Amino acid sequence: MALLLQSLDENNPGKSPMPFRTLRSVLLILGSLLLFSGCLGIPGRSTPLTQDSRERYQESFEIACDRIENTYWDMQAIEQRWEEGRLRWGQAMQDASTVEEARSALHGLLASLQLSHFALIPREASEGLGEGGSAETGAVLRVADGRAVVVRIESDSPAQHSGVLPGEIVVAVDKKQLEPLIERWSATGDRYLPVQGMASAMQGSAGDTRTYTIEDADGDLRDVEITLKTPNGTGKPVSFGHIGPIPLRLEKKIVEGGFLYLRFNMFLGPMQVMPWFQKALEEHVDAPGLILDLRGNPGGLGLMACGIAGWLIDEDGFELGVMQFRDTEMKFVVNPRLDPWKKPVAVLVDEGSASTTEILAQGLKDLGVARIFGRTTAGAALPSMIVSLPCGDLMQYAIAGYHSRSGKRLEGVGVMPDEVIPVDPGKIREEGDPILKAALRWFDGSTGVREETSR
Repeated sequence: MALLLQSLDENNPGKSPMPFRTLRSVLLILGSLLLFSGCLGIPGRSTPLTQDSRERYQESFEIACDRIENTYWDMQAIEQRWEEGRLRWGQAMQDASTVEEARSALHGLLASLQLSHFALIPREASEGLGEGGSAETGAVLRVADGRAVVVRIESDSPAQHSGVLPGEIVVAVDKKQLEPLIERWSATGDRYLPVQGMASAMQGSAGDTRTYTIEDADGDLRDVEITLKTPNGTGKPVSFGHIGPIPLRLEKKIVEGGFLYLRFNMFLGPMQVMPWFQKALEEHVDAPGLILDLRGNPGGLGLMACGIAGWLIDEDGFELGVMQFRDTEMKFVVNPRLDPWKKPVAVLVDEGSASTTEILAQGLKDLGVARIFGRTTAGAALPSMIVSLPCGDLMQYAIAGYHSRSGKRLEGVGVMPDEVIPVDPGKIREEGDPILKAALRWFDGSTGVREETSR
């Protein structure tokens, strides 16, 4: 998800936007609401609408309609469901007698578009947008058979020190069972929703202590108490406008077979990420291949994808894809470096890979530069804006469509890996990182010479 964050002055709704493109903080906020308080507000709470709050919600509804109608890039394609949604939810807003009903009407309006990047972020969550980096356990979860499987443990993390192992199952958080929540999230058909929800289970405020019920390989349960800690990161924390600082992870290592492995956790901090990436390639020019791990990377600055691709492509005249706005388009043109990497490239992705990550992965796949390993990505590659509404909530809305070099639209579809590796607790316990292992097996069978870039 690529974001532009705009603070809307209530006295000047036409105020020019402030550009932002980040995702992680917003996902943590939305995820926290999904896990601990439901999608819209807190269950059981009912707040009557005052005359003032009614006017603010009605004004917010009109602003939402105006923003979509004046920025959506292809209104003709959504005309019928938009008109039906505006009529239905406009009436619901008129009939609302509580804040929860008014908020539900706004949410329903955005949901009626049946697209990602159209969402209402309640004020209870938006208050956390400027609070800086999130603390975490260091355990990364993904879904298998409706259960929360630990697929990665960050080194020197609270989860590692607490003895949580890859391949184990997180059954509950503070006695709150995860399986019913995962079932609800998965029923939406949105691959990203379980990622957000489970991330919120593993993240929170520094110093928070949570009790996790863990199931081991033998099916035995144990309770593990973990105190959340803000990760130090390996780069300096990055901020972008009102978002941040967010810990930046830059991981470089030589793995089995002498292959260069690079991982970074977001497309932000270009003054850190880009020099780091270049230096890594230059220092390990003799490595027989490159592994670029973009699993769980939610994206950020879209043009950073072009910069990364420039070190992997040796010819002019290529682009990763095209972003289509209402009145113009933006091509993601690749400017090759003088001495780019010419050896095989493996890109690792999963359902937590979104936005700029998808743009880069699909673009490199289209160009024949990389082979993709893992699981289908989030399918959330649209650029969007976040605007503060008079009611106090935030609204996210997409402002452009995107299609890759091959013409593939990533929205709701995602990047399909060349080799799909499902979440398998047994395989994780056996191999540690089955996706990485698959990439290494491919390297072993490759010639060491990359095919010519596809025109």
